[in-house]
Amino acid sequence: MSKKSITIMLAYVGVVTGAGLASGQELLQYFVSLGIPGLIGIGIVGILHILFGGILLTMGSHFLASDHSDVFGEITNKFIGKFMDLGLIFTCFVMGFVMIAGAGSNLNQAFAIDKWIGQVICASLIIIVGMLDFEKVSKVIGSFTPMIIILTLIASIYTFINFKADWRSLNDFAIKLPSNFNSLIFTILNYYGVCLMSGVSMGFVLGGEELNPKDAGIGGLLGGAIAGLLGILISFTLFIRIREVATLDIPMLYIISDINPVLGKIMALVIFGMIFNTGISLFYALARRFSNGKENRFKFLLVVITLVGFALSFGGFKKLVSVFYPIIGYVGIAMMLLLLISWFRTKEDIKKENYWRVGIAYYMRKKVDDSIKFTKKDEKKLENLIEKSNVDNEQLENMAEDYIKNDLENE
Repeated sequence: MSKKSITIMLAYVGVVTGAGLASGQELLQYFVSLGIPGLIGIGIVGILHILFGGILLTMGSHFLASDHSDVFGEITNKFIGKFMDLGLIFTCFVMGFVMIAGAGSNLNQAFAIDKWIGQVICASLIIIVGMLDFEKVSKVIGSFTPMIIILTLIASIYTFINFKADWRSLNDFAIKLPSNFNSLIFTILNYYGVCLMSGVSMGFVLGGEELNPKDAGIGGLLGGAIAGLLGILISFTLFIRIREVATLDIPMLYIISDINPVLGKIMALVIFGMIFNTGISLFYALARRFSNGKENRFKFLLVVITLVGFALSFGGFKKLVSVFYPIIGYVGIAMMLLLLISWFRTKEDIKKENYWRVGIAYYMRKKVDDSIKFTKKDEKKLENLIEKSNVDNEQLENMAEDYIKNDLENE
């Protein structure tokens, strides 16, 4: 697994571990409010994270996606592709301004800062960081992932050791809380649908940055496993402390602050970072969708979309989650079916493509590395492999050349 694959893996975790999961608010509304059955449900969600994380990044790499329409144009017909495209546009925009709202709630709870100030800071950072090249954006998105893993482990271990759980009593209290759904199966599907819709656009783009579909898939599997494990740990922690956190916007922040006030301040900043991660991922992917590869247009759209999202973020984080997330989850269920069907249809093609990409990387390294002899025979083999690929030959050749040059520079 390459260094770039690890960067992509961490970035993917950052994308799907946004305001709702890192703060605990999503899990509180979806699973903790169902009591003990909800804790079983979040374990099933962890399996879905692994499965679809691998599918998303593999397919993104297979089609060298620069935005989600590159994949939909290949795996489905025009009508379904358009429906999913519109669904993702809606999701990126709505969840983007929900993230900005979450940033305001987070800093308000931790530092008593007016909510609008946190929202201004988040929106400004999305615009500033979004202007960087994609590799730098990926590194920024993934940089907070190790911190949220460490802090979640601290909160969970502390809670499990110091709080004796009366499971029946906790269950009786939890099931009296407002819940999005009464059916566990539908809760699982709708919740993971939300996760999928928040991650699919950027997941395809992240996969599209990896030449080798197999390496991209491994990054997605591991990233999904980390996201799933975080969800399980946070859900159990919230369940055990449910009487204290039931009415809070950012329940995980309260739990960490209760351990140590300094850790609480650090957690607030990390949650802010995770909120920012998802926000920039959604608005970045949305601006890319409409920019048609034109950099100036992309930057203009990123600014406009972020400012409009900022204006709409004043609806309140907790309320926005409860209203919009179930709607997005319905579309996400359809997305799950589409991706599964497409995966089974294309998996053999992906295996062949991965084989060709390995060969392309081998001969491209010989071509660009001056210390290795590159013969006419090698050049012919490279041309033949590129010709066999499912993507545009010129696009693949340029991508492979840049990919290998970047590897050589890192070495």
